[in-house]
Amino acid sequence: MRFPGEPDPALVLVEIETYPDAEVDRQVLDDLMLIAVDRKAVPEVVCLVLKPKGNLTVAGVSERASPRGPTRVGGSWPVVRLCEVDAEELFAAGDVGLIPWVPLTRTTQTPDELMVRCRDRIATVPDRGDRQGLAAVTWILARSVFPDRDYQDLFGGQLMGLEVAFREGLEGIARDVGRAEGRAEAQRENVAAALEVRFGSVPADRIAALATVTDEVRLRALLRLAMTCPDLDSFVAGLTSEA
Repeated sequence: MRFPGEPDPALVLVEIETYPDAEVDRQVLDDLMLIAVDRKAVPEVVCLVLKPKGNLTVAGVSERASPRGPTRVGGSWPVVRLCEVDAEELFAAGDVGLIPWVPLTRTTQTPDELMVRCRDRIATVPDRGDRQGLAAVTWILARSVFPDRDYQDLFGGQLMGLEVAFREGLEGIARDVGRAEGRAEAQRENVAAALEVRFGSVPADRIAALATVTDEVRLRALLRLAMTCPDLDSFVAGLTSEA
């Protein structure tokens, strides 16, 4: 992610949460410290909260103290609450990669008007695979906001079943299988599903190292990488560099 007018950062950590939760800030700090220790650099951090939930909030700041209290370590980062972002800001940004987030933003338009604009913007993408991926993610996020509407027909053949795989991958994140090895296997499947949705069929040998990953914190980081990396080579580089 690049902030307007700023150079590309060396490291970026993007935390995506469906709802605010009391543990989110603590989890972000955990991931931030892990990356800082592993890469010897502090990454840029952005926390995205997709939907509101009661009075819960994500503060964007967390701190840990030693048992006796005098030693402290902490961090702070920006929090983007999509329900507070105006849809017109994303349309005006000129980046079609932002369009899937539009259904979650604030707008005065009707759901139908908003989704037609999303479809038309995605239709300008020249690469067919990219169009399919963007359409699938937009469709799934729209269903989470407008559960009484099904915009599958609006996108015509752009979805081609990708929405099913991606939805299963996202739902699998929260799957409780009761045992650590089961959770790790489910998370590995989520990573593979996200890669397939974004980049099509992925050769098994390219991500063979994924089968050896059992740490749940690292698997969460790999899932975020799979959802945000610009291409498959970038994911493989991140996977093998941490092996």
